[in-house]
Amino acid sequence: MTLSRSLSTSLVNIGLTFLVLTGAVYSASVRADIDAFQPDPRFRYETGRWTEVDIALALHDGNPALLSIYSKGENGLRLLQNAFTDAQGRFVGELQLPAHLDEVVVVVRTADRQDTLDLVVGESLIAYAE
Repeated sequence: MTLSRSLSTSLVNIGLTFLVLTGAVYSASVRADIDAFQPDPRFRYETGRWTEVDIALALHDGNPALLSIYSKGENGLRLLQNAFTDAQGRFVGELQLPAHLDEVVVVVRTADRQDTLDLVVGESLIAYAE
């Protein structure tokens, strides 16, 4: 009884040792792959960023304009925010944008006007003046 029991215990210990060593080799190779990975320098870890918006429109009637700010992608336009200008046609504020956006589409709506503007997102700033 003692011989068969110690033999089965030895086989279990050998098997466990083998699994531990195999896991260590796997772990070392995965670590080497992670260390060798160099991300694209344009890659951003942040998914969003706060961007200042400064839009000045030439309005003649003194009424506010509705600004609809969209992102443009493969599936069309996606609304990011609606905002109103003041009576002088100015909107100043902040907008949370997805980090990958380089430009936005702004649709301007008043009683007399509807325009579509493609605006470039600068270094944390979207600016437009008429």
